Amino acid sequence: RMRDVTTIPAVGSGERVLLEYVSANPTGPLHVGHGRGAVLGDALARVMRAAGYVVETEYYVNDVGNQMAMMGLSLHCRGREALGLSDGSDFPENGYRGQYVRDVAAEFVATDEGKAACGQPYEAIGPRDDNTCTRFASERLLGVIRGTLDAAGIRFDRWFCERSLHASGALDGAVRRLLDEGHAYRDEAGAVLFRMEGKADEDDRVIVRGNGVPTYFAADIAYHDDKARREYARLINIWGADHHGYIPRMRASLQALGHDPAMLQVLLVQMVTLTRGGVAVPMGKRSGEFVTLQEVIEEVGPDAVRFLFLLRKADSQMEFDLDLAKSQSMDNPVYYVQYGHARVAAIVRKATAQGLEVPGWSADLAGVLALPEEQALVRELARFGGVVASAARRCEPHHVAFYLTDLVKGFHGYYTRYKHSEKVISADANKTAARLFLVSRLQSVLAEGLALLGVSAPEEMRLAADDEPA
Repeated sequence: RMRDVTTIPAVGSGERVLLEYVSANPTGPLHVGHGRGAVLGDALARVMRAAGYVVETEYYVNDVGNQMAMMGLSLHCRGREALGLSDGSDFPENGYRGQYVRDVAAEFVATDEGKAACGQPYEAIGPRDDNTCTRFASERLLGVIRGTLDAAGIRFDRWFCERSLHASGALDGAVRRLLDEGHAYRDEAGAVLFRMEGKADEDDRVIVRGNGVPTYFAADIAYHDDKARREYARLINIWGADHHGYIPRMRASLQALGHDPAMLQVLLVQMVTLTRGGVAVPMGKRSGEFVTLQEVIEEVGPDAVRFLFLLRKADSQMEFDLDLAKSQSMDNPVYYVQYGHARVAAIVRKATAQGLEVPGWSADLAGVLALPEEQALVRELARFGGVVASAARRCEPHHVAFYLTDLVKGFHGYYTRYKHSEKVISADANKTAARLFLVSRLQSVLAEGLALLGVSAPEEMRLAADDEPA
């Protein structure tokens, strides 16, 4: 078992999976709540791929609709202020008020196109959600979002724009099919409603308003129809917990369009409370009073962001303590695990410096590892592949983070108890060889496990209260 501890069973058997996550509107920077879903999605993709699934990742860009119209109007108003054409009193009550809007507006009005757009009424420059203001805002803010995700080590295989569904006719086509097959109908006001009769006891849902403007639900129907047609065995979406009621509607729409509703699996992510000094930090994109995910990454580092998010089940609420996340102590969970890796790496380095080689697998080594703590570490190491496979099947990558924490706890206890008596490197050649093999396997599993979570495995570290670096 010790010889193959990093082998992960291929339980996925090549099943094709499309994993969609984050998909935040391009109306502002990502906040910490977005970050939790982003880290979950990226870690899940890594874990599932390691377990034999063929996973593609996708970000759905909601670049159509009322929120984009409000973003464009907010940019337009701030642009007029920057040009001295307004005192700001006409700023919309529900507009986006963050400093980032002023920054993007300043960049916008520095162009001839921006000056021209902000020099005339908003209604005169084109459709409310598709004009020079909304397009500029969307492009710039998507760039900000991409940069933040990149800083967190998260990259998508595909970025899918909602606007393409409108331009290609896919949205209109989906609505026509629903009408033709009796899954939708027009009411007396001319609106089109999707029939939810007998489906989760929900009321019928509007997909096209009486004025002919599609709702977000209509776009989501067309988008999921598009995804289902791409021949994936499973569609996994990661949504905020407030979207729980949306799941029956999406499954009903898939079924109405001829797809298996069971192919859609939705993982719900609960809210995050960000604290500093024991005080909650505001998080509200509209008010503009929030700490961005980028700021958190810059303050505590991507490793802490990723590992701490993965130390809670996705469907449980969590508090993200900024002070704890950046502390260099054993109280910090990510530091605790990384320090364990650095410790075993230091032992291997010391052995190499003394001319010792880490031995290969030998059945004779097993009998030498007789201490209870050594036997416990051997058993725990043997669980690694099964833990990863189970995490992939259950779509719960947090199990890998739990496992690594327990594994390192066992090693730290072993190291502390025996560092002055039963050292890894000693005068006993057999014990030294067996223990070097043990710590080398431990190093491999910790490095592999941290990589699956997108967290680095440092070779050297120093505790703030420790004179002796690992």
